[in-house]
Amino acid sequence: MNAAELRFWLMVTLVFVLTQPGAIAFANWDAPYGFYKDLATWMEASFGGLLVVLVLGLHRWRKGNLNPIHPAVTVILLGAVGYIGLTADNIAFSEMGITHSFPEFVVGSILALILAVMSTPISIPHAITGELYYPYDRPLVIAWLVMMVATLLLGAAYLKERRREELTESEGRGPSVSSSEPRGP
Repeated sequence: MNAAELRFWLMVTLVFVLTQPGAIAFANWDAPYGFYKDLATWMEASFGGLLVVLVLGLHRWRKGNLNPIHPAVTVILLGAVGYIGLTADNIAFSEMGITHSFPEFVVGSILALILAVMSTPISIPHAITGELYYPYDRPLVIAWLVMMVATLLLGAAYLKERRREELTESEGRGPSVSSSEPRGP
């Protein structure tokens, strides 16, 4: 993978890592509703973040900076996250007789993203100490830690690839030696 593709997938994993503490914090703001509500809130916030990353990926694809397979796989991931989030949301609220439709989920995902991002800075210390989570949130903590490891590995691969591409371009072997040189007729 080239640096642009690695950067794209780094943004995808960062969506999950950066939204989780804030999403859990506001999911449990007034009362703990259980595992499904916490999962649903995290997936809803992640869905909103993935929408933003997908739009960015489509823009980069149209400019020719990204292979079209990457946005296509992101659409599949978006569908899976939406399905898991909406199902968990409906399970969490089924006892109260409330169900949500997919359009409501999509609109809610943008609001959930905003709330999660706003809540994350204040939630990080509580997430690190474990105060943020209830015992039933253990699978979410494990998923968050796995996503952090994936993010660190992608970040390291991105930096390594970017450095390699910069060295290749500085030696004059890259696809564009200089953008200021005039091209042929």
